Amino acid sequence: MVRKTDLPQPIVAINIGSSCVRAIAADWDERHNTFHILGSEFSNRHQSVEKGIPTNSSDVGFVINEIWKKLNNRVGRGELKNIFVCVGGRSLQSVHVEAHRQQRRTEIKQKLLNEMIRECSEKIEARAPEVGVLSVLPERWEVDEQDYDEAPLRVIGRDITLYATAFVMRKEFCTKMEDSIKRAAIAIFNREIIPDACITALTTDEEREQGCAVIDLGAQTTTLTIYKNNQFLLTKVIPLGGYHVTHDIETIGTTPAGAEKLKCRFGTLSLRPEMVDKSIGNIPAAREGEPALTITYGNLSSIIACRVNEIILPLLAEIEKTEGIRAIYVTGGAAMLRGLVPFLKKKTTIPVEYGSHAQWLAADTEDEYYQPLYGPLIGTLLLGQMYKENHPDEEPQPQTFMGKFKKELTDLFGGEDF
Repeated sequence: MVRKTDLPQPIVAINIGSSCVRAIAADWDERHNTFHILGSEFSNRHQSVEKGIPTNSSDVGFVINEIWKKLNNRVGRGELKNIFVCVGGRSLQSVHVEAHRQQRRTEIKQKLLNEMIRECSEKIEARAPEVGVLSVLPERWEVDEQDYDEAPLRVIGRDITLYATAFVMRKEFCTKMEDSIKRAAIAIFNREIIPDACITALTTDEEREQGCAVIDLGAQTTTLTIYKNNQFLLTKVIPLGGYHVTHDIETIGTTPAGAEKLKCRFGTLSLRPEMVDKSIGNIPAAREGEPALTITYGNLSSIIACRVNEIILPLLAEIEKTEGIRAIYVTGGAAMLRGLVPFLKKKTTIPVEYGSHAQWLAADTEDEYYQPLYGPLIGTLLLGQMYKENHPDEEPQPQTFMGKFKKELTDLFGGEDF
């Protein structure tokens, strides 16, 4: 009989979301290219995470560690080690950056490529000292006017250009994120960026080439990612999400819990005509002793639609500026609002669908994990699995967030001699 502790280590993804921290553990099935979900844990602490940014690094570090321990107990395979952290936040942006090198016509070495990636980061921080670089993703390389999708190691060349996308955030927020992960005191393999995780989980190779967009609706932030020709064209985060819809419903005079229940149980953006004037009763009043409230489905839908329009319409306008976008996918916890996709289809001529990560889940997966809120986590699992395959000998180490990034710049392409 095989004991749990003798089984391979699962992949663990931790998402520092816009209002909570959530983790998931899964085994990768290499034969079917799917994940077997082993369990998940989350902590919803508004005072610890606001709009994707830790407000109290010590508290968030404690939460991450607490969730990791609970997941350890649930999975029962000894100490979980293959841990990948997914981050975003209200000031996250993508920036295009280039680096160029000229050398004697000879074989291209790792050291040169590493220096070029480091230069991309240094260029951004030199131009904007208030900005911290979270990640630099090479999009393509050019050697003597010939394009390479992969790093051109050992290619003979003279003129080398790197075209990359850097994900940046205000330096003060980077510091808070770094402190939170450091205080968690667990060994992190790598950190991933929410836009990259969403694109990876929800879109196909063909869509990433032709052009697609993902709108990730969180509790306190909404993230737009536009991707085309296998590169990030735009990442935009606005500080509005499902929490603000709930807050708007509270203005009828109900409690936060009552507003959340109205949104989740009765709220919809696509009403049948016969439902418009139908009433919802027994809504708890915010002030103790006051009578219960009543609202019609139509009025509730109007409150929700007003805020959703404020969130979505500027993002659809950004998408429509980019020629050739073939599809828009919506994901995230707030995307579970009923009638959202039919509502959005009326606002744009571009096809809109719920983002689905179902192709990455084993057939016996529980229904819960198909929900849109798990999209970024499944994407992080995928990126984590890819990272493990490309770094088979690397061991995770407890270290600072930006410290880990700097280490990756040093050994991005492996450990061969220069």
